Amino acid sequence: MAVLSRKNIRLPRVEKEKFITLLRLGLEYNREQGTFSISNCNQIEKLATTLAEILNVEEVIFSQSCVLCGANFPCIDCKYLEKCTTKNLPFECVCPTCLEDRPSKEHF
Repeated sequence: MAVLSRKNIRLPRVEKEKFITLLRLGLEYNREQGTFSISNCNQIEKLATTLAEILNVEEVIFSQSCVLCGANFPCIDCKYLEKCTTKNLPFECVCPTCLEDRPSKEHF
């Protein structure tokens, strides 16, 4: 399994057709840095499958970015995973650490 963030995805060199496929599936390429970033999530499942093939891993999952602290984290350890509608998508969420550190509401 490989966990990838939305930005700064480093991949091995791929043939021209595979590169074009990655761009069509929603990746953008930064020529200066030699990295990819996700710009479009419309075909995210197909993108994950294609990336898994390129990286020679069984599965690719995408990390979330915490809206509170900015940390990247996978959904795997989240206690809300079963109820979440955006699990394993490269979006923003609240990381488990920030969820635990939040002050509890007092009842009046």
